[in-house]
Amino acid sequence: MEDRNALLRELMAVFDELPAALRDAINYSAEPLDPKSLATLCRRHGAGNVLAMIEMKLKRAAKGRD
Repeated sequence: MEDRNALLRELMAVFDELPAALRDAINYSAEPLDPKSLATLCRRHGAGNVLAMIEMKLKRAAKGRD
């Protein structure tokens, strides 16, 4: 359990360092991504892939608003 809590603290620290647009995408996604959900996604797909997916969704949303 201690390792899990350490992972959650680390994820939150990394989350705080993300660009505002990425934090907003995570916070306001169709499905809420709390630290546990984000950690699960990162374990399944890799953190880089998760961030790339979020960035892609942000770009699509921005194009839709233009």
